[in-house]
Amino acid sequence: MRKALLIVLLAVLPLISFAQTSGIPQRLSIVSIETGSGDPDERIEVFNTPAEGQNHYYLSVGHLGFGDEVVQILFDPIFELFIPLGDSLSEAIETLENIQGLFNEEPGARMESQGCLAFGVPDGNLETVAITYTRFLGRMLVFSLEREGYIRSSHVSKSNFGSAVRGVKFYKKLHPKE
Repeated sequence: MRKALLIVLLAVLPLISFAQTSGIPQRLSIVSIETGSGDPDERIEVFNTPAEGQNHYYLSVGHLGFGDEVVQILFDPIFELFIPLGDSLSEAIETLENIQGLFNEEPGARMESQGCLAFGVPDGNLETVAITYTRFLGRMLVFSLEREGYIRSSHVSKSNFGSAVRGVKFYKKLHPKE
């Protein structure tokens, strides 16, 4: 009797596990670039989170520092800043190129975008993110948001951002139907 029950249980368990739908959002990386800041976890990434048959592309600029305009301390290794890029690769490339256009402006040039500070994957709680071009210790973009009087920001160098844009364009050439 025990053997028969064990055989039925082993036969039914795989069927039950395949019948479950996953509510966990997927994060499918398109391009990931280490920022070279010394911490291997610090990277910028362009990824796709498909939901209900629709793709949603995001730029992760990594973990944000905490402080003011001069001093930033990186203490939050959990939450990342996500910038929505669009629902197709063409929209994602266009948005990335618009952001990259800040490098052709004067230092201090700024634009605003929507973004979300969340754990693991974007959660839809969008807030205004300032993207500023600066030439402090090299050409870079500063992605920042203000909370409770403090500034939380992340810096991305021109070369790393350019590599991300080229990586997405190359990915589109490899996957023209996506």
